[in-house]
Amino acid sequence: MRSTLRLSFLAILATCASAFARPTVFARNSLIEAVNTLECRCGSAEFLTLPHANITAREKARQCSSYKLIDARGTTEPQGVSIMFYPMIKNILANISGGVSLPVEYPAGTAQNTTTGENFVLDIIREGLHQCPGQKYALFGYSQGATLMLRVLNRLDHRALSLVKSVILVGNPYRTPGKLSSVNEKGQRDYSDSVGIFTSSALAENKSAAVPQLSVDIDRSGKVLDYCLAGDGVCSYNSACPCQTPAGHLSYGLVDTVQTTAFEHVVSRIKGGSK
Repeated sequence: MRSTLRLSFLAILATCASAFARPTVFARNSLIEAVNTLECRCGSAEFLTLPHANITAREKARQCSSYKLIDARGTTEPQGVSIMFYPMIKNILANISGGVSLPVEYPAGTAQNTTTGENFVLDIIREGLHQCPGQKYALFGYSQGATLMLRVLNRLDHRALSLVKSVILVGNPYRTPGKLSSVNEKGQRDYSDSVGIFTSSALAENKSAAVPQLSVDIDRSGKVLDYCLAGDGVCSYNSACPCQTPAGHLSYGLVDTVQTTAFEHVVSRIKGGSK
């Protein structure tokens, strides 16, 4: 399974890279510029701007299905499935029939305005409640997309939440310590005091009310896995690291344990009918 996930990701990298007029090799080492320590490595933001692809045709993705995999990409990623989720989403669809992939349509711009994307997800789920009874959902959010999904979860009512079976967050800038849903790169409970970069800023400005968080019930539900890699200064803010784009923040699609444990979580919850 792990080799399949890795090959899927390398395949999309190869396809995307070929779209550039000036060929570029995006191997793991070329993404990373060492700065001072292993804990602080800078990555190339150009990686995120590679052309993206859809897995399911847009028209089919909007139709009723057994389940929908809705993913929200990070800042500056072009429209399409986030490269952080592409391998796991493709493999979920290959292992459970009847599902579709639906990327969130929103700007994903540097202004960090997620309202359009929030409304997109809410409309899809609310329409599904009326037109596609029993349709299940798994939500995925990377970076700004994680912020978007946190806000969506806070706006869904109990009936809608019951159909959201799994939530996968990676590189969450509003990560807060002490959550049961916080996990490390192996999908294991993360007991660290990691604080997201936006959470840190909000707390410094006494604006804790502005921090989108999982409710206690959702955090305890087992639905959510909130991954933060070592060296990702977006979900684990490090004031001593000068990187604008930490290398760890770009690595979720390349880490086998993240891809595998997230895949297993989504599959088990969609198949198992968990509440």
